[in-house]
Amino acid sequence: MIGAWASFRAELRDLSRHPLAWLGALAVATAAAVIGAREPIRDNGYVIFEAAMQAAIPTAIYFLVAVAAISVAGDRTRGTVRWILPRPIARRGYVLGKAFAHAVLALVLLVLAVTSSYATAQGAGFGDVVSNVNGDEDDAVFRFVEDEAIEPEFSASTMRRRTMFATFLALPALLTATGIGLLVSTILASSAGAVIAALAVTAPLTYLPEVLGLTAENARNLPLRASTDYLDQVREFGRHLATASWPDYPATAWMWSIGIVVGLPLLAAALFFRRDITD
Repeated sequence: MIGAWASFRAELRDLSRHPLAWLGALAVATAAAVIGAREPIRDNGYVIFEAAMQAAIPTAIYFLVAVAAISVAGDRTRGTVRWILPRPIARRGYVLGKAFAHAVLALVLLVLAVTSSYATAQGAGFGDVVSNVNGDEDDAVFRFVEDEAIEPEFSASTMRRRTMFATFLALPALLTATGIGLLVSTILASSAGAVIAALAVTAPLTYLPEVLGLTAENARNLPLRASTDYLDQVREFGRHLATASWPDYPATAWMWSIGIVVGLPLLAAALFFRRDITD
């Protein structure tokens, strides 16, 4: 699409210099390190990793929403959009280029969250579940070492695969956050107003399952909640083996997540195409 590549490069350059993007990166790394270090289970690497990731992902979500909300609205506030768009650049390409740049930022924050969480948990074991530490079957805490597992389902390879899957689900959540911010940014002309509105939209969506009383299965179908809920499941399996069976992530949830991730930037581009941006 005309102009998308130019918009992508310009936005990526701006993001690399944006103080809020750097502050978000620092906040994500700090959240993972602090919460991971405060986890009381110190001989279980998976529990520490999941605890750190559960803190890092929501932090990344809110920073991504805020940075994306400034994107188009910021250009309008500064008046730069008036001289950008008269050039040979399509409005849709202008918005979609920004969307791709913010997707790169989301990927960077995810890699940073994983790296920080792993570094925090590196001193603990990442092997098989082998022993009951507390001795109380109702409140059992299990440690991970490189040995035979109590059950094949809790072998090191299985736990790593489940952890990787839960971590991968963070990407749709982060991309959804950028989509929400970008959509609000095309609607509102004020940068401050766009940030406040985007955060006000994101916060209820994050806690929507509790507000509506949705079941855990329904909550995991929401892109903003899928990763943290799965991470919580892996974490609980590391602490209390008998809690529940491994949850499934149905095909409908994949379609729903993909639809939201793709649909939000397209909707933002469509709205921006029809708006009067010279006011």
